[in-house]
Amino acid sequence: MVEIGKLNTLTVLKNMDHGVYLDGEHLGEILMPERYVPDNCEVGGSIEAFIYPDSADLLIATTEISYVMVDECAYLKVVDVNQTGAFLDWGLPKDLL
Repeated sequence: MVEIGKLNTLTVLKNMDHGVYLDGEHLGEILMPERYVPDNCEVGGSIEAFIYPDSADLLIATTEISYVMVDECAYLKVVDVNQTGAFLDWGLPKDLL
């Protein structure tokens, strides 16, 4: 079963100019943007990917590994605090709110 916030091994469904779509099973197709797609990626192959929601709540797959995953604990550096809340560096391009 594919889980958000964890590493998953997903099958590549299709290759597009902007990335590849992975089989997220019950979650539907999940985009892995082109910058994360490994060179040896091919349709029908498998990719180990971390799944997380982006700022628009769309699921994104990445080959980058976060510092912490669902059901784990970690100390993370606070990089910003504002009226929205605290933002933490969790090792991915978008900070964790």
